[in-house]
Amino acid sequence: MDLVERFGNEIEEINEALKDALMEKEPRELYDAARHLPLAGGKRLRPLLVLLASRAVGGSGYDALPFGLAIEIIHNFTLVHDDIMDRSTLRRGVETVHVKFGEPTAIIAGDVLFAKAFEVMHKLKVDDSIFRRLNGLLVKTVKEICEGQQLDMEFEKRTDVKEKDYLTMIEKKTAALFSCSTEGGGIIGGGSERSIRALANYGRYLGLAFQIRDDYLDLCGKEEEIGKRIGNDIRDGKKTIIIAHAVENLDDEGKRMLQSVLGNKNASDDDISRLVGLLKEAGSIDYARERALFYSELAAKELDKVEGKMEVLDDLKEIANYAATREK
Repeated sequence: MDLVERFGNEIEEINEALKDALMEKEPRELYDAARHLPLAGGKRLRPLLVLLASRAVGGSGYDALPFGLAIEIIHNFTLVHDDIMDRSTLRRGVETVHVKFGEPTAIIAGDVLFAKAFEVMHKLKVDDSIFRRLNGLLVKTVKEICEGQQLDMEFEKRTDVKEKDYLTMIEKKTAALFSCSTEGGGIIGGGSERSIRALANYGRYLGLAFQIRDDYLDLCGKEEEIGKRIGNDIRDGKKTIIIAHAVENLDDEGKRMLQSVLGNKNASDDDISRLVGLLKEAGSIDYARERALFYSELAAKELDKVEGKMEVLDDLKEIANYAATREK
């Protein structure tokens, strides 16, 4: 599925509103840095989910747009800071913010994006009680993202990371924001508590599928499509579901090869290619692909509990499948 083809009108609306939200001009260097990543592209999947979740329970996607923008800006704030921590040089096919503008400005630009997210929330036209609920949900989600990022960094130093540890980490770092998107959309749309909870669970499972697929694409995707260098997770020593599976299934020689490349910032493309071959032989690549599909299916099942518009729920089911099968 091509998101732009399928939801072009919604994505255009999100893009225009995002540009308007980030229009500040002075200090120019700061706001150029803050705009650099958000306006360089992106799927806009999270704000799209906010709009669709609101519509699914009978609400208006337009009324939910400010919350969708807040979600997208928070997402970009985390990417700016993640790229600094990971020393990444490429994101969405362009230089990362800290490479283009310098690390100090990139840190402040991320902070500005964080503030802008809560600023744009005030454009929501909802009752005070609903606003407080949404604000609390977003605050809780940001805390979870920070916890997940800390776990991710700690895992780089460990050799005993199991699949359950990995799932805890990505549930916080990635899936929490997807769940926040769909739960928030359900709240704004006026859904029943049962529907809101099902939408939150849908977002969580979708986020798990999305991140596992991301781990797969880091090794098996095409650089020109994913917009970053293949094998970055390996060079950064990331403990993905692929690595957790491999550690459990490789023989001693295979484990030695894995450890010689994992976390090696200077690993060549040939090193990565040989390791990918080893991971395929161990069944770890296929395992990741299957687990992404598993969580995608769980997400789709949650939508059967939502009391709402069938055509929009079908769109959400299609997105669940997209999360586990996308190529970029």
